[in-house]
Amino acid sequence: MLKRLAGTLSLLVIFAVLLSGCKPRVYNDGVYKGISTADIHGYAIAEVTIKKDKIVAVKLSEITEKGEVKDYATYPYPEAKAANETMSRRFVEKNSADVDTVAKATNSSRKYIEAVKFALEKAKKRPTVTTKYWNGTFMGASQKDDRGRGVAWVTIENDKIVKVELEDVTPEGKFKFKDVGEAYAYPPVLEARDVMERRFVEANGPNVDTFTGATESSRKWVEAVSNALANAATR
Repeated sequence: MLKRLAGTLSLLVIFAVLLSGCKPRVYNDGVYKGISTADIHGYAIAEVTIKKDKIVAVKLSEITEKGEVKDYATYPYPEAKAANETMSRRFVEKNSADVDTVAKATNSSRKYIEAVKFALEKAKKRPTVTTKYWNGTFMGASQKDDRGRGVAWVTIENDKIVKVELEDVTPEGKFKFKDVGEAYAYPPVLEARDVMERRFVEANGPNVDTFTGATESSRKWVEAVSNALANAATR
């Protein structure tokens, strides 16, 4: 009798283990990139590697408000470097985006958390987000040349562009409008910025005409808005 009972219990244990092994997976295996919303200081990027529903690696980085990759070796705030290293470990250890922020680096930490959440949503076998874009403000930048680059902040609500803010970054790394301001001596670009911002909103996308007299800046802004929308994509 005891042998029979022991045998039955063993079968139940094996059956339970088999059932647990058959539990449907939530995520696809692979590497998924999530990009956070942006503010006046830039945004964060998370590359999340998933294997068998486990986060096995997370690579974090930040892009500055001028479209440059943040170099933690030279960045003047050591807390930012600490957050980059610490948060990567926390996501893996907890197997989740729901982790604590790093003291004195709250802004970077929150962006990392959001970026990882977005990456995990992209990895889901059954997505829960059905919109084309995330809601929020996303930043994009054009390629840099010897005259600088264009930068755009695009605010999206329910797949609609509701606001666009444009800037030019000079070769010296200054904002043409914010930093140089009235000292900037080429009025067509100032006018082009206002017109192009409206055009992007009206077109609900980057496919707009360039502004006569400021073609170079216009093209950079088209590229920047395109990149911002790519960053905002849910898939």
